[in-house]
Amino acid sequence: METISLRHSRNWLRRAAVASLAALAGAMAAGAWAADDFPNRAIRMVVPFPPGGGFDAVARPFAEKFAAILKQPVVIENRPGAGGNIGTAEVARAPNDGYTVLFANEILSTNPNMYASTQFDPIEDFTPVSMIATTPLALAIYPGFPAKDLKELIAASEKEPITFGTPGLGTSPHLFGELLNLKSPLKMRHIPYKGTGPAINDAMGGQTNAALTSASALTQQVLGGKLRGIAILSDKRSPLLPDVPTLAEAGIPGLTHDIWYAILVPDGTPEPVVAKLRDAAMEALRDPKLSSLLRELGYEPVIGDGDLVGELIRKDLVRWKSIIDEANISRD
Repeated sequence: METISLRHSRNWLRRAAVASLAALAGAMAAGAWAADDFPNRAIRMVVPFPPGGGFDAVARPFAEKFAAILKQPVVIENRPGAGGNIGTAEVARAPNDGYTVLFANEILSTNPNMYASTQFDPIEDFTPVSMIATTPLALAIYPGFPAKDLKELIAASEKEPITFGTPGLGTSPHLFGELLNLKSPLKMRHIPYKGTGPAINDAMGGQTNAALTSASALTQQVLGGKLRGIAILSDKRSPLLPDVPTLAEAGIPGLTHDIWYAILVPDGTPEPVVAKLRDAAMEALRDPKLSSLLRELGYEPVIGDGDLVGELIRKDLVRWKSIIDEANISRD
């Protein structure tokens, strides 16, 4: 009986192994077929913020060139809410067939640290496809504030912390402002807004002393004299604001941050499909007209694959958590 049992066991194992190999071969063949046929219809690109903001400024011209290369429409769908969590979670739950793409930025690393529940895991739920662009943060103050440069702003903040507005609680401008509080002599009190526009408007009106947000969003106001540029919070000056020094040049070395933008797809999307999207994105960013337009708007095109995006997400998850913990920032 023992011999028969062993024989049956061996036969069962052989059949299981053959079935597994057949299933794997079928899956690989199906994936290859899907890649050959992909895309054969419109692609939905989800932007998790309202239309008209910094996201759209990058996403729309990129999507236009992306669509031309893929030879299918790329339809931008703005899905705002909960600091970007609603649209991001929607993509995490979408079919992993390459027809739903997330246009995201560092909310993938800030929001999981700030919200008790985001309904998505930035590492497990997404496959990064390609970097798109970066833009530096900048600090600008109300022109009537009695400080001409960072040195004078620091001196004023030592008497009373200056108020700085950002696009919202837990955004990278907010968290970088808290990093300045922790690691520099500049002392500031955060005023969160629901978006970049209101934060800039109140700084121009003197309701707050300063605005801390992307340099691209502040360029028009600084050049028009409605705000005074104090520092670019990057390792190099912005071409749009060449007279505004970097933070290191102004007297605070070692602290920099650029906002990044990237595209991702739901985890499990077949690699050949991801590769087609990645190659199309990189080809789009090599286009001189698109690159020139993005730079005019204050964004630097970045040709980088999904590995670079994944590395940034992991690094920023650790960085922002450390700042939130050290600054004792309340989580939602």
